[in-house]
Amino acid sequence: MISATELTGIVYVLGAVTFDEICAVDKEISELRDYTHETNALHELCIDAVEEHLLESVSAEDMPGTEADGTTYFITGPNAFPETPTELSQVIDILKLSVRKVDIGIIAMKLLQNFQKRIHDLEMGIGAIEGGSEEIQKLELYYSDLLNLYYDYDSWLPGKFGIAAGHLMELSKRIEHLKQ
Repeated sequence: MISATELTGIVYVLGAVTFDEICAVDKEISELRDYTHETNALHELCIDAVEEHLLESVSAEDMPGTEADGTTYFITGPNAFPETPTELSQVIDILKLSVRKVDIGIIAMKLLQNFQKRIHDLEMGIGAIEGGSEEIQKLELYYSDLLNLYYDYDSWLPGKFGIAAGHLMELSKRIEHLKQ
């Protein structure tokens, strides 16, 4: 099976790919490398890659020139360090795959909306807390995850997440206030 860095390399070269296309590419590469193609393991690799922000999943609506049919695509994420499999150009020819254009502005807007929803969830959690260090620790972990994600997104899409920075700082102060 391809590695996580090779997965991001495939997505990077093709711009955006569906899971079925990733499976087809991996199947061809597995035949060229003489190993067994495992769809379940590849599915887990894709899930892990999205969780680690090596890949981001986007919908067909986020892709210019793509029919809005509810299909999910993968694009490279902020933590991706792509490595292109040496067999990829041959596999692209075999499968007759083409590169998809990605409108990163539209995708950035959707990611920002989702990020702001997560900030709102944190804000609601802070407002609903009734004390207890365990609840505060959960809020701190959630805040830490959001802060790390903010830095990832901000370095990947400079200037697009600036509005969220101030809000995160405010929430950090509110969490610190809860600890007193």
